[in-house]
Amino acid sequence: MDDIAPVEQPHSESPDPERLAASARIERSVNSAMAELTPLERAAFTLRHYEGRSIAEIGKTLGLGTSATKHSVFRAVRKLRAALEPLRGES
Repeated sequence: MDDIAPVEQPHSESPDPERLAASARIERSVNSAMAELTPLERAAFTLRHYEGRSIAEIGKTLGLGTSATKHSVFRAVRKLRAALEPLRGES
């Protein structure tokens, strides 16, 4: 048995051009979809999914009851899913 260590492949620190282009396309699509939300939906979604706030915290911040807060988050998610659905076929 030889004591030869396997050759390690160097890891590239920068992503390939295709991946960079795909990331830029996704970012543009997400930004465009977010811009289509109402200000209330955008705020509720951002607080919930980017900042991890609870429904109670979001409601207090936005001055909404629990039901209205949940509906705002739900509407935002539904609109974003619909707007970003075409990206699913690209991967």
